[in-house]
Amino acid sequence: MKNLILSFILFVFLVPATSLQLQAQETEGPSMFLIFEEFVAPDNMNEFWKVQTEALDKYDELDFNMTFSAYRTDDFSFYWSMPLKNFAALDELFADMMKNHQLLMENGYNPAEKFRGLSNLSHFVVSWNKELSYSPADYQKPEEPEIFHEWAFIYLKSGHEKQAAEILKKYRDFYDSIEENYHWDVYEVLLGNHTPCWIVESRAKNELEMRKLEADMEKKYGEKFMELWSEFVKHTDKMEIKKGWYMPKWSR
Repeated sequence: MKNLILSFILFVFLVPATSLQLQAQETEGPSMFLIFEEFVAPDNMNEFWKVQTEALDKYDELDFNMTFSAYRTDDFSFYWSMPLKNFAALDELFADMMKNHQLLMENGYNPAEKFRGLSNLSHFVVSWNKELSYSPADYQKPEEPEIFHEWAFIYLKSGHEKQAAEILKKYRDFYDSIEENYHWDVYEVLLGNHTPCWIVESRAKNELEMRKLEADMEKKYGEKFMELWSEFVKHTDKMEIKKGWYMPKWSR
């Protein structure tokens, strides 16, 4: 899993300690995630894929005690998502990564050397917002993971979070009034370059399935969707859409 340890060390020491202490007391439950976004130049992709696969084999060989989900995106990057109970759990995660890094080195594997020049990392912390997320009342989580993901990075105007939240609740109320198998999750960016930002995630078995459902809903509810969107967009600066695919073989 590359030299995430190096980026993580920088993350821990660059974030103000007072912010961490405040959030640690206010956030409860395993609904936070430390996200690493790894950018790979197209010319490096084949080599990166080879080295990353080797690193994960080493990860399994040494039986590292860490959990993460991996996703590839449509713009030559990868997401590594690590669950956190709260900000205080960063200390435990940091200790585990230090221990794992030392174990790699003792076994003759230098991740910094292996991955040098292949990729660049950025990172941010998000928290799942239960009140703004939505699933139908009869929604059942699929037995097989939903591979296709789409993320809308919605950059809010400063001070407009409350107004934007009220409109998202209108979306929830509207979806409760119709019978469609559509769901989404909202994550608030707490730390990183994306603040103030909400990430709205939708998922499906594949992209074709999602596009078909969205096209069908647009035909039936397009006017209402436009009404809600016209209200919501007033509170945003910009929005970026990213497509991604869950990678079960690279997740642990």
